[in-house]
Amino acid sequence: MIKDYERLRELDNADPVWKWMTPNPYTVFSNNTLRDTILLLQQYRIDGLPVIDEEKKVVGIITKSRLMRCFVEGVSPDSPVSEAMTSSVVTIRQNESINAAYGIPVGRLPVVDEEGRITGILTRTDILHSYASHIDKLEETVHTASILNTILETAYEGIAVIDLNGIIREFNEAYARFLGIKREDAIGQHVTNIIENTRLHFVIETGVAEKGYIQRIQGQDMVVHRIPIWRDGKVIGAIGMLIFHGVSELYNILGRMQELSRQVTQNILPEETIKRVNGGFEDIIGNSSELQNVKRIARKAANTPSTVLITGESGTGKEMFASAIHKLSPYAEGPFVSVNCAAIPEHLLEAELFGYEEGAFTGAKKGGKPGKFELAHKGTLFLDEIGDMPPLMQSKILRVLQEREVERVGGVGKHHVDVRIVAATNRRLEDMIQKGDFREDLYYRLNIIRLAIPPLRERKEDIPLLLTHHLKLFCKRFGLENKNFSKEAMYALMNYPWPGNVRELVNTVEMLVSLSESDIVQSEDLPERFGRTIITNPKMPFVQDDNQESTVLIKVKHSVLEREKELILKTLAETHGNKAAAARKLGIQRSTLYEKLKKHNITTLVSDLSNTNRTLV
Repeated sequence: MIKDYERLRELDNADPVWKWMTPNPYTVFSNNTLRDTILLLQQYRIDGLPVIDEEKKVVGIITKSRLMRCFVEGVSPDSPVSEAMTSSVVTIRQNESINAAYGIPVGRLPVVDEEGRITGILTRTDILHSYASHIDKLEETVHTASILNTILETAYEGIAVIDLNGIIREFNEAYARFLGIKREDAIGQHVTNIIENTRLHFVIETGVAEKGYIQRIQGQDMVVHRIPIWRDGKVIGAIGMLIFHGVSELYNILGRMQELSRQVTQNILPEETIKRVNGGFEDIIGNSSELQNVKRIARKAANTPSTVLITGESGTGKEMFASAIHKLSPYAEGPFVSVNCAAIPEHLLEAELFGYEEGAFTGAKKGGKPGKFELAHKGTLFLDEIGDMPPLMQSKILRVLQEREVERVGGVGKHHVDVRIVAATNRRLEDMIQKGDFREDLYYRLNIIRLAIPPLRERKEDIPLLLTHHLKLFCKRFGLENKNFSKEAMYALMNYPWPGNVRELVNTVEMLVSLSESDIVQSEDLPERFGRTIITNPKMPFVQDDNQESTVLIKVKHSVLEREKELILKTLAETHGNKAAAARKLGIQRSTLYEKLKKHNITTLVSDLSNTNRTLV
């Protein structure tokens, strides 16, 4: 293995470190307080920070785990970072080969220039990504398994790598020591035979990463990551990482740190800074075929790094789709950064997107500020309302997409960015191109994968689901007893065109929950724009059932269930009975599919392709 490692380091055709590092990392000074450090770790959701001096030279590293130990030892949050940091720190120069970083056993490796000033951070994830991109090159020189083993053995955590069949192909010594077995006894075994309560083999089937999960191993609660390995658009294996040993003994420490972090956040950060990424596809509510089709396309798009253009009227949930795509993408471990191009004044948009250097303009922040592109490095940048971007900025955005480099306002150097772009607009870009208001070349750069979100009026069968979901949600949020809709109110809401789409629906439900005095929302409680409905049709499909959580449309619900069953059967036929593949196409979790199979009493499927019965449950 040592020989393989030496040959790996001698390769002269690998990328330089600066190409894979995260540039302009967040840092703290040694005289900053631990309280300030907690704030930064919380705000930017990172595990550690380089500590620098006035000349921007690295003097130490401060990590979450180090902070935990300090709090246990009674160190005050107002103490300087110098009392808690690790002063023995390894660095790497930005022009060195990325191969030089493969054997350095640190989680966050500071990158410095020729004068020793910090210019970036190289994480283990960055190193593994660089390694994966050079597999074909490396296979000609050394055995891939040996190189991977070298990398894995430098990690502090227990790491297991399985192939498509769930067979363990790599297993590092740290994991073997924890389980009390020999590494060679684990390799070649199915993962379920070695690691108790594992779900690593399920990750191969779903293709969905599971990060920060609790797993019971040898009587201890462990924090684990389970990450699928993608190649050429297909899952070829998975990596399991054991993050902490003996998590149970850290619960009290974590609780104290989270409480302190919460207090600091509430006292210092403005509300808009604490914005969280929206949920995944499971939080996009609706069973209509129109919505399900969009979700299937979006899930496929998420598995690639391709740019996605989301179109649709205002309020249809474009940002929810963007964040759901991010969560299932290869960039899921990175940040999700959102920019509303229509909300930022034109003269400020360039600085917001590309950042600025100190002294670039009057009022510029001391030390400068990174832009949204840099903040989204290794993650997803959501450019909302891209159709409202000024023409000059359109050309600059196009240049960034082509060169993958940004130049700050007032700066002379360029910063490499690795960003997945998701753009959205409620305008017809094709018409804007004809009028000369939008660049055609930028349009083709953005319009690689197109998602057209249907307006609410075109998927009316989803309206009762959305209404009852948000009614229950707001009642719970406001501490109220559950409310229901009367049949007259539901009829009026169903027949309203909803020009503001889901956003208008949510706001309307919140208003009704706040103002309605009864536990039944009547048509009289609705704003005037909904009109007043008197039901005289004996075939009216609405009924009130006090045993249900909400009033429902019986006929609509029956139709939805029938269509859902048909869709499941059709998808299973297309995937030849493969439930994991069917769940992915349907845009749901495999466990959810099992529940639906049970609900619809689907036990067998006759495949027209093979004329054989395939057992489903």
